[in-house]
Amino acid sequence: NQSRFTMTMRPLLSLLVTVVLLFQPVASLQTVSANSNSATFTLYDNGSSQNGVEMEISFDQFHSYVASSNVDDITPSEAFAIEMSSHIEVSKYMAPKPVIATRAYREDGELITDFDQLLPNDSTSQNRRVYLVAEGLEFVWPFVEYGYNQTVSDKVVPPTPGTGRVFLESLSETPRVFRVYNMATEEEANAIIETALSKTGDGALKRSTVGSAKGTDGGIDAKEDRGRTSENSWDSDSPAAKKMITRSFQLTNIEEDDGKRDGLQVVRYIPGQGYNIHPDYFTTQDDSDFDFHPYSGGSNRFATVFMYLNEPEEGGNTVFPHTSDIGSLDDVPQHALDMFSPSSWERSITEDCYTKLGVPPKLGTAALFYSITPDGQIDASSHHAACPLIKGTKWGANIWIWNKQRYGDLRTGEPRTIQMKNQCDEDVYISWERKDNGVIKPGGVLQMNSYEHHRFKASFGSHKGEKIAEFTVQSEPVEGQDWIIKPPRQHGLHASTSSTNDNNDVTNSGVEVEVLNYEEHEVCISWEWNEIIILASKEESVIEAFEGDVFAASFLSCENEPFMEYTVSASKTQIWEVFEDNDEL
Repeated sequence: NQSRFTMTMRPLLSLLVTVVLLFQPVASLQTVSANSNSATFTLYDNGSSQNGVEMEISFDQFHSYVASSNVDDITPSEAFAIEMSSHIEVSKYMAPKPVIATRAYREDGELITDFDQLLPNDSTSQNRRVYLVAEGLEFVWPFVEYGYNQTVSDKVVPPTPGTGRVFLESLSETPRVFRVYNMATEEEANAIIETALSKTGDGALKRSTVGSAKGTDGGIDAKEDRGRTSENSWDSDSPAAKKMITRSFQLTNIEEDDGKRDGLQVVRYIPGQGYNIHPDYFTTQDDSDFDFHPYSGGSNRFATVFMYLNEPEEGGNTVFPHTSDIGSLDDVPQHALDMFSPSSWERSITEDCYTKLGVPPKLGTAALFYSITPDGQIDASSHHAACPLIKGTKWGANIWIWNKQRYGDLRTGEPRTIQMKNQCDEDVYISWERKDNGVIKPGGVLQMNSYEHHRFKASFGSHKGEKIAEFTVQSEPVEGQDWIIKPPRQHGLHASTSSTNDNNDVTNSGVEVEVLNYEEHEVCISWEWNEIIILASKEESVIEAFEGDVFAASFLSCENEPFMEYTVSASKTQIWEVFEDNDEL
């Protein structure tokens, strides 16, 4: 009987154990699901490493932002960014405050489009960091601290076969410089070199030039210069070059577009050759009719990705002379100095190469640096140089990524017609390449004949005002492309600020202030304690501003106490005469 009882109960006991084991994973999954109903993360301004705000939101809150918006076509990503803008100060140079963000990125470069992206990192269990990017600007990788390593999401830059995941090493906050690992395989690097060596005729390696690049692969205004002694060619078509171009766009989080890049430049240096200090960005000195300021809707070289295709024996760093000293002149090898005359730029740069921040040339790595700050200004500290090569041969390939359609590539395609509809409560001014193209009254429609690829800007106040929307003419449809111009995005903070500050009726209308320094000393002009420009005695300049902005003038440095203030009026053009006994405020 005992034997029969045991035989009878065994199947029942096995079934009971199986049921218990089956239910245990379910209970575990339920616990994880309950914990994932809310996400805790730190919120930062674009590219910032300081002043983060701890946030916690629920799954339901994330999805409620779309429902609570009064915009019909808003995405969860944009709704989230706009809502987060009310919790932290978002930066955009010269923009009326508060600034609205329309995109939010994770610390690994992913654009936030779903609640699950806010949950802790699976591998480290660390809370996420989220960075807000103002409308019209681009994501800039945060510095965090010197030597910090950030792995790039596989969804942003897929791992390079045979090398591993791409990651960045932080080297400098100002200028913003990173060393990028696993950007290219040895096979890809060799293929680019072989393509350059195989070219003949006009496409062959030849003495490098400087100047404004206006063609697809080089520049019609380019000329040889004593400060650049390398050789170069251009490659945008070989399979390896296409991979490097795509990977560079992915790394900078800018949608790949041939109109947003110069050609992939391949350079070769032999001993003694280098490139003197220079910027990659353009200014109004290059073309006074082109808007090179991203903060005002303009276009410029946003970031440079310089890939190292081999490892020379000595020299060849990419150096940033405007950084702090990290070494002394005692560190400079005498045999390197002896290669150049004492008064030459090569000798001066060689000294910088051992005393200033630099990125060494190592096969498969790259230098990533930005010519534009996270708030949309041109970064004068981004000047750099190619250290003269001491031994061996150096091969590199670089690409300049633009925030918008690049200067010198104003493409014109087939004729197209556009209908522009103004859904704002005030007049909208339309411009193309800073040229006046008409005004649309509230609720009005403007039909215009144009061409493929042309980019239009909509502004309040004047056609030179702050951009509120833009439109690029597409290939399809041929007839009747619609551009609906909607009011700028706003969050609750903006509304409350406008309603409670009766004495500060700040609008989006851009104005120009001509500043004249009549003092005998150098004067620093600042806005909210941020340096705008330094004017020498009797020097003048024009500042783009907005009604209600308050500027201050200080002697020698903006850190000194201001001796004068100026409040911008509604007048489209105005003059501010700076001298100490001027009490006209």
